[in-house]
Amino acid sequence: MAKQKKETKAQLGKQYPRYRFYLNPYQDLRWTMCPQCKNKMHQRKLPLVIHVDPAYLLSLNKTCRYCPHCDLLIAHQNDVEGFLAAYFSRPDLEIVGNDYLVVGTMDRAIWKRGIQQPLTVQETLDALHDFKDVVTFQLTGGWVRDKTRPPTKK
Repeated sequence: MAKQKKETKAQLGKQYPRYRFYLNPYQDLRWTMCPQCKNKMHQRKLPLVIHVDPAYLLSLNKTCRYCPHCDLLIAHQNDVEGFLAAYFSRPDLEIVGNDYLVVGTMDRAIWKRGIQQPLTVQETLDALHDFKDVVTFQLTGGWVRDKTRPPTKK
């Protein structure tokens, strides 16, 4: 079973907030079933807006897991980090390994416009849909060794 924790943050973008968001740190768990309602997860491809320290703001068109019942969007951390490592792999940038934060989503039309001509930080913030909630799930249960000591052989 998954246990949920909530985190809250101030609104950054100018657009209305969308989705409850979870960045999945578990490489071997792909959440085919919603961790909350246990319904089947769907896929949704949308531009995620990512802030990378110290001052980089970029968007990634990413396929994520989505539960329409809970309005929960799940991105896989290793996929996001793989993209960031490839994006910042030029020798003159020492950004690889810096802290990052997935701050929200943007509309596809604005993302496509940003591919043709890079958006300014202000234009990106004007188009940004923050997340309604950022949640975390921790795995609980599973195979747990009994707390009592096994009998010793004589």
